[in-house]
Amino acid sequence: MDAGSDSGITECHRLCMDFNDAQSDPATCHTPVFCTIIPPHILDNLARSDDPERHEPARRTLEHDHVARTERRAIAARGGLTPGEPGADADKPNRTIYDARHREDLPGKKVRSESDGPSKDASVNRAHAGLGATFELYLKVYGRKSIDGAGLPLNATVHYGRRYDNAFWDGERMVFGDGDNDLFKDFTIPVDVIGHELTHGVTQYTANLDYQGQSGALNESVSDVFGVLIKQYALGHTADQADWLIGADLLGPNVTGIALRSMKAPGTAYDDDVLGKDPQPAAMKDYVKTTDDNGGVHINSGIPNHAFYLAATAIGGKAWERAGQVWYDVLTGGELTHTATFADFAALTIKAAQARFGAGAEHEATVKAWTQVGITTK
Repeated sequence: MDAGSDSGITECHRLCMDFNDAQSDPATCHTPVFCTIIPPHILDNLARSDDPERHEPARRTLEHDHVARTERRAIAARGGLTPGEPGADADKPNRTIYDARHREDLPGKKVRSESDGPSKDASVNRAHAGLGATFELYLKVYGRKSIDGAGLPLNATVHYGRRYDNAFWDGERMVFGDGDNDLFKDFTIPVDVIGHELTHGVTQYTANLDYQGQSGALNESVSDVFGVLIKQYALGHTADQADWLIGADLLGPNVTGIALRSMKAPGTAYDDDVLGKDPQPAAMKDYVKTTDDNGGVHINSGIPNHAFYLAATAIGGKAWERAGQVWYDVLTGGELTHTATFADFAALTIKAAQARFGAGAEHEATVKAWTQVGITTK
């Protein structure tokens, strides 16, 4: 099996464009997507391992995700999603958790609704809490009512498949594998992973960034930014207290590494004989040109990730209050095109920082952060 032969196997994809829907406006196409947290390069490396305990779960995961991606295309062909109108209870989460019971049938058996008390199943409770933490940040900090801005119910399925090494947002729900208990733990554990995946939904309903090249890397970076902010908000951590890691609690005991990605030091999250070495660059001088993974969207996202870290730590305090507000303003402001480059995004953040906070510390820190990662604007 050539695990690297399909660079789209584990990616989030703007499916309406796959079908060349002549009536779909790229700027307003909000079709279901299939987004996974484990980058293709990690699963590809695992799939090539000589150890069956390592390559079999990875190969099953790759095969599953390829099928799921195809199914999402079929759904997209039947019509897209548009935000609804906020309802009376849109300022309260509406969560439902299902149990797949190690099968791959969605959604599975309903095991917890919003009005139910805690379950005896820790995965159910973690999924419920993670959905709630994401809802809370967007509502209380940015005034956004769920991921579509209109109170969209949040659904999740746990215990998906057997030794399934991934978690994904499929445009309708979060789905969590239990991991293989070797390289990856239960995917409901890291709240930032849940926030990351749900933020793909926020992007889907706002800027709808193309999942290709620099716009695709921005799509991934935005999910990392708000994923890490959701974790920081839940923990009450300021920018200097935060670890700036994505998936810090996900890696198993046999992995040489600390997380899936580091926003503070891209390229240093892991260096493992099976997973490989973290390939993320921290600056444009090391930008990776590749045709894999839709132009390296999971790799080059390290550059805007690092820019956000630099801006947030220079500004100080609670990162969701000022740096996060600037990034949110850009994502939802209507000026960010679906094909935006890093330079386009940088220019809009600089503009947004000044518009919201004036020509002060926030604006200065944002300008300096992008310059430090090698991105200049007009």
